[in-house]
Amino acid sequence: MNLEGKIYYHGEIVEGAIEIEDGKIRRVKKSLPFAFRVRGIILPGALDIHVHFREPGFTHKEDFYTGSMSAAFGGVTFVMDMPNNSPKILTAQDFVEKLRLVAPKANVDFSLYFMLSPLSPGLEEINGAFKYYMGETTAVEGYVVEEYPKNSFISVHAELNECIRKESRDLRDHDKSRPESCEAMAVRTLLGKGKFHIAHVSGVDTVDMCKIGGFTCEVTPHHLFLHRDMPLGTWGKVNPPLRAKWMSEKLWEELLQGRIDIVASDHAPHTMEEKEDEFNIAPAGIPEVETYVPIFLYLVKQGKISMARAVEVLMERPGELLRVPKGKIEAGYDADLIVVDFKEVRKIRSRDLHYKCGWTPYENFYGVFPHRVYLRGEEIIEDYEFVGERLGKFVKISPAKQEEEEKEHMQD
Repeated sequence: MNLEGKIYYHGEIVEGAIEIEDGKIRRVKKSLPFAFRVRGIILPGALDIHVHFREPGFTHKEDFYTGSMSAAFGGVTFVMDMPNNSPKILTAQDFVEKLRLVAPKANVDFSLYFMLSPLSPGLEEINGAFKYYMGETTAVEGYVVEEYPKNSFISVHAELNECIRKESRDLRDHDKSRPESCEAMAVRTLLGKGKFHIAHVSGVDTVDMCKIGGFTCEVTPHHLFLHRDMPLGTWGKVNPPLRAKWMSEKLWEELLQGRIDIVASDHAPHTMEEKEDEFNIAPAGIPEVETYVPIFLYLVKQGKISMARAVEVLMERPGELLRVPKGKIEAGYDADLIVVDFKEVRKIRSRDLHYKCGWTPYENFYGVFPHRVYLRGEEIIEDYEFVGERLGKFVKISPAKQEEEEKEHMQD
């Protein structure tokens, strides 16, 4: 199906048409015969490189079907799923078994991380994406690693075990128990050891350390829009913790100024029953794969961030980091597209979302949700309703070629 209407193309919103062939964008023209005209603005689908869809091992919280369905409704057409499952994804056998389980349930395209460990060398030929847990967090104690897979994408949970206090009584105390200095110190230990992507940065010192190391980094919606003094209780418990309001505001400035590369959700659902436990026992994690792109689009409408910067951090740059042909409306890219009408602002309600866990910390926030979503040219959301089949496919993350790596170092 070819589409026409208003298109975000080369940094501008223009009238045009997108020719789609075999799931790819063949070309963008001023007009095409028999193209379907859409209402609103056509944008690339978002790429979320940090989700926990909880399968295998914790499917009472979420599973790959509900997680990827939620992603589709939120305008996310590609996800990278984390390996802190049960069993942990440490070996080729673990990876293949997880892929066998989740592939039939995928509503959007996806890839999977290995957990970085002493077993990792050689696994990059299966998939060149690793998650390095430097310190303890949900279902992980962290690993000491001396050898890193070459030319792979390595996302780092940067907290050191030696500066983590495992007990905390409220959000302020949780912030103190895992201070921002612990995160910055962890990044400092990686300097000179290779190329890394630092996940969920929660403080400006960490961003500075990423710049010193030539590392890329991401920020989460919760570290931008939530803070430790909100009356969230256990519903706001997350690792690394929510920080002070001024820190959230500073991170927003860092994002606008281009010092933070991308936004990723760190979608990490837990059941309401688990979150209702006392603070020290309740697990850390927040669900948000369905809400973060709509919230950003609402902020575009409000003039708080430019369309160009929002598209860059949600769509274009994540695709570039992973070296996958997604996130842009360009010839040769996958026809992963969303259509939004900025006149249609919705109040976010837990009951309207598709998470298995059934709750959101963004209750009563505002969002602009896509009313149409296309995955490789096939419509999966129409008028805010799911109309597609389970079309999601696994996407292999190929290790960078040596010359590409050298070129990146020269640019840094």
